[in-house]
Amino acid sequence: MATTKTRAARALQRAISVGFLLAGLSAVPAVAHHSYAMYDGSIYHVFTGVMVRVIPNAAHFEMHFVPLNEERDALVRDEDGEPLVWVVQMESAAEAFRHGITRDSFPQGTVLSMGVHPRRDGRPAGDRGDSGLFRCPEGSTPEPGMHCDSVEASTAFGEGEIPAPGPVQPDSR
Repeated sequence: MATTKTRAARALQRAISVGFLLAGLSAVPAVAHHSYAMYDGSIYHVFTGVMVRVIPNAAHFEMHFVPLNEERDALVRDEDGEPLVWVVQMESAAEAFRHGITRDSFPQGTVLSMGVHPRRDGRPAGDRGDSGLFRCPEGSTPEPGMHCDSVEASTAFGEGEIPAPGPVQPDSR
């Protein structure tokens, strides 16, 4: 017959094992959630567009915007003539807030510029990566082919610059 000490030791061992198992299982979704495999980190598309909405999810802040054409005088539209909304995943809401990125700093209709690592499947979505994020002053747009970082009195959010479109350039630091 097992003694009271033996039963208590076995119960403690089981409790510790269950605790480790639960801790391990709860870590898997957190690790899996942060995969960027769906984005092509080897290239940047650079956009200047008009803000549709901001979604400050805790895990990833999202910006939904419609790109402007190269002349900066019209929205880009899809094959049905509807505005082509891009969804960009960014840093966590807490980190975005530290950089001054909020719903209030990017209300609907704001003109902004940033680089985006596009989705590999071609959907109009991507990840900002290390790209700079710039807001044009209210009521202004950049000159044709330019971005908000070229507009006098534009506002930068966080660190980074607007990257060159195309393949990611090696860090020159």
